[in-house]
Amino acid sequence: MKKTLFILAAFILLPCIFSCAEPTAPDETPVNEKPMYGSAPLTDQMKKINETFIKNAIREAGSREAATKRVIKLAWQYFYKSDPQTAMKRFNQAWLLDANNAEVFYGFGFLLSVQGNIDEAIPMYEKALKINPNHPMALANLARCYKMEAYALYLSKRLEYPDAEVKNILKEALALYEKAIKSTISGSELRLTDLDSDLRYIYYQWATALELNGEYAKAWDKIKLCRKHGGDQLIEPGFIEELSSFMPEPK
Repeated sequence: MKKTLFILAAFILLPCIFSCAEPTAPDETPVNEKPMYGSAPLTDQMKKINETFIKNAIREAGSREAATKRVIKLAWQYFYKSDPQTAMKRFNQAWLLDANNAEVFYGFGFLLSVQGNIDEAIPMYEKALKINPNHPMALANLARCYKMEAYALYLSKRLEYPDAEVKNILKEALALYEKAIKSTISGSELRLTDLDSDLRYIYYQWATALELNGEYAKAWDKIKLCRKHGGDQLIEPGFIEELSSFMPEPK
């Protein structure tokens, strides 16, 4: 029996200070809605605007570190208000303040993932983990990207069950989920989440990867842990039905 699209369950979805540049074409995304402003060359005017923003943000917050945290938190607030475009603008502003901040690159990766740009999200998560190898949600969402890659390959090959190539990708994902759980000590105030919300998300995503890999008993174990941390509403009934068709829920 082939597995369904439940393996691609969506992420938990819960005035701009300045605009760096206008779009260069009507259908092109503005550069301030791209990570790191799309790496576009800066004009002298843009540089001056950036310098003014940095100076004012530090003065208002009291320090560069405090200013960075303030802007990152604001970015997540916009995301949770269903305004990912402004969220990306805020993460870009945080990047101006601190170009070596793991939470900034995690934010870039997360927003790209929500847009469906998995190939672009992966290097952002990897950059976040290079800065902070124990960033739990960067680990978890990089794992989710690998899981999605594995599932796309599984579909493209029209497989009944994952082959060695698919399983090798899933092996990387499963190792990342395990590390993510070990790294999840507390929720990030910047991301406006708490420990339970992070844990139930990781456990549920981990369960879907295990199900795709044919490890049904372990998938049920992770569903149990997801529920333990308040994840009943997160778990899709369709996924439970599918998992149950491979292995009934243990009593």
